Amino acid sequence: MKIVELSGGVGGARLARGLAALERTELTVIVNVGDDAENHGLYVSPDLDTVIYTLAGVEGPLGWGRSGDTFECNSELARFGLDNTFRLGDRDLALKLFRTYRLAASTPLSQVTESIVTSFDLGTAVIPATDDLLRTTIRIEDGWVSFQEYFVNRGHRDEVLELRFEGAKPARPAPGVLEAITGADRVVIGPSNPPLSIWPILALEEVRDAIREPPSVDAISPLVGGRAVKGPADRVMASLGLPPGNAGVARAYQGLIDRLFIDRSDTSDAERLHDVEVVVSDIMIQEPDAARRLAHELVAS
Repeated sequence: MKIVELSGGVGGARLARGLAALERTELTVIVNVGDDAENHGLYVSPDLDTVIYTLAGVEGPLGWGRSGDTFECNSELARFGLDNTFRLGDRDLALKLFRTYRLAASTPLSQVTESIVTSFDLGTAVIPATDDLLRTTIRIEDGWVSFQEYFVNRGHRDEVLELRFEGAKPARPAPGVLEAITGADRVVIGPSNPPLSIWPILALEEVRDAIREPPSVDAISPLVGGRAVKGPADRVMASLGLPPGNAGVARAYQGLIDRLFIDRSDTSDAERLHDVEVVVSDIMIQEPDAARRLAHELVAS
C-alpha cells in the first residue's frame, strides 16, 4: 500500500512514525515549509527536522529538536547581545549548517532533505511541499508578522486575525510530490494545526487538486476534548471563523477528505458532522506504540 501523509509539527511527525512502522507499505511524508526561516544566518526548517528526528527516534522530549542536545552555542550568543529566543541545540546546529551550506550552493531544498534523510537511514521519503519560497505570515492586532515571530518570539499568544501564504501562487510542488499523491492508495492529513501547518501545503494549487485523485483521504483531528493536544490549533481555528470543535476541523478540509478520525472524548461531535464520515478512536499518539496502533487502524478500516 502506498501512503502519503501531509505533515506539519509534532503531531504529524508522530503519526508518520506510526505509519512508517507498518509492514508492506510505502510511506511518503510531504512536509509544510511555511514555517521556514533564517536564524543567525542559518536556514531553519522546523517541520522537516521534526519529522526527520522523530522518524529517526532522536527527537527531543517535547517532540522537537534532538534528544540529549546541549545549548552551549545558543547560550553563548547572549555574550554578543544577540537574541537567542529561538533555541538551536548544538547537534541540531550541525544539521542547519549543512542545509545552509548546500542551499548556498544552489542545491534545491528537496535534494538537501533527501541527503539528510539518507544520513539518518530512514527508509521513508520525506519531501518539502515545495522548493520555492513559501512563507506563512500572520496578521495580529499589531499588524503582519512572520510565523516565527508569532509562534516563538510572541509565544503564539496573539489572536490570529488573518493568514497569508506568501509565494504560494507561483510556487511549484517539489519533485516527487504530485507523483506520490496521485499514485497513493491513501492520503492522510496528520493531526497538525489545520490553518498553520496544513493550509500552507494546500495553498499550492496543484497539490490541492491532486489530493482529490486518490481513492481515500483521511484526516486525524488535532483536538482532544475540544482542545489542541499541542499548540494553539483550537484558538486559531476559532479566531479565523471556523466552527468550534471537530466541526472546525471538518470545515478546514471541506471538499478534500472522506473521513475524519476524532478522539473518543469528542464522540458527541460525530452527531453534528454530516458531510464527512467520522471514525471515533483513541488519537493520542505521544508514544510510538499508540502511533502504530492508530496507523494500523487507518489502513485496516
